[in-house]
Amino acid sequence: MNNTCHPTNAPVSLSTRTAGEDDYEFLFQLKKAAEFGPISAVFGWDEALQREFHHDEWSAAKPEVICVNGQRAGSYLVEERNIRDKLTNESYPELYFCRFFLLPEFQGKGIGSAILAQCVAQADRRRNLMRLCYLQGNRVGELYQRFGFEIENQDTQFVYMVRQPAT
Repeated sequence: MNNTCHPTNAPVSLSTRTAGEDDYEFLFQLKKAAEFGPISAVFGWDEALQREFHHDEWSAAKPEVICVNGQRAGSYLVEERNIRDKLTNESYPELYFCRFFLLPEFQGKGIGSAILAQCVAQADRRRNLMRLCYLQGNRVGELYQRFGFEIENQDTQFVYMVRQPAT
């Protein structure tokens, strides 16, 4: 198990580390605690299907675990993707911010803002476009807008946002 949490630029009590095998069930319960309402409203909560999604995501990439005072409080993942422009056929990198969840008792305390600020700063340093997607009805959209994300597209299920790197 990887218990080492790495300090961030946020308050001393906030740290992150890459998820280890012992985090698997915690991360499923985290998603359930953070997104049960929006997922239920949009799709209906199907426990077996959500566990299958969790397994697939876990197999694809391990997220960062957010720790507050040494206690697991949330997660996030920043994926580097290469996108091909359909008009010019040129390829360019972008960062995709996903699997961002905080346990309800840690929401509204600046933790999400601190993590997002760190990720946005990384994108700006690298001059990368940043994208994300969230479920309709999730109040996290207000946080993303404060960090310069703009709605690129939306449908009845999801809101897709993009952020240009700061110049």
